[in-house]
Amino acid sequence: MKTVLIVEDDEDFQALYKDILMSELEIEILQAFNGEEGLKIIDQKKPDLIILDMLMPVMDGETFFKTLRLERQIHDIPVIIASVNDQAGRSLSKLNNIRAVFKKPFAYHQFIDTVKQTLGLP
Repeated sequence: MKTVLIVEDDEDFQALYKDILMSELEIEILQAFNGEEGLKIIDQKKPDLIILDMLMPVMDGETFFKTLRLERQIHDIPVIIASVNDQAGRSLSKLNNIRAVFKKPFAYHQFIDTVKQTLGLP
């Protein structure tokens, strides 16, 4: 079973992502409310995909991403950025393994299609 880590501080968006993904796909969902929590989860279980917000307390999305890639040397986990600040996400999209950048609110079908394609699911 594929695993998706959602790193998002907004509880409503956490619930929305979980509802969307669980209704469409048979996957395991891991949840973190900031980048620091996300890194701790990854240390215990490596996900197949990360959905990442950029604006979060404690550790923002950019710091999380750079820590994941530069300090932890984990380059193979694909990342989908979903944030109200899509410009921050677009600057990171030039780095490796960013599959898509979505500006909130985003198109449901485009989001789920991107997740399916990234995870290699029909």
